[in-house]
Amino acid sequence: MSYEGNPKHKEPWQRGRRGSLCPNEIDLRLAMTLLAQSEVSGRKRYAAYQGKAYCAREHRDGLWHGYPVGWSEVPPEVRSLLVQKGRVTHREVKRYWD
Repeated sequence: MSYEGNPKHKEPWQRGRRGSLCPNEIDLRLAMTLLAQSEVSGRKRYAAYQGKAYCAREHRDGLWHGYPVGWSEVPPEVRSLLVQKGRVTHREVKRYWD
């Protein structure tokens, strides 16, 4: 499992492309760490960093790219697991719900 970033989730915003922008501090090393610590649900993986939720999708065999999502998009069982493991707090989930 390896991380390969997708330019549509980085600055500068690309005209005609959809997708949420990753914060600038998310570099390759941090993205690999988040992927390694992520929890799987279906064909997606979810992680938390500084209270925010991130989703990863496999776009080629063994290659994943990730992007920020609102906590409302994270399956409830994954949210509970991330809270239980201390990767995010209930307060942070409420703060970054959408």
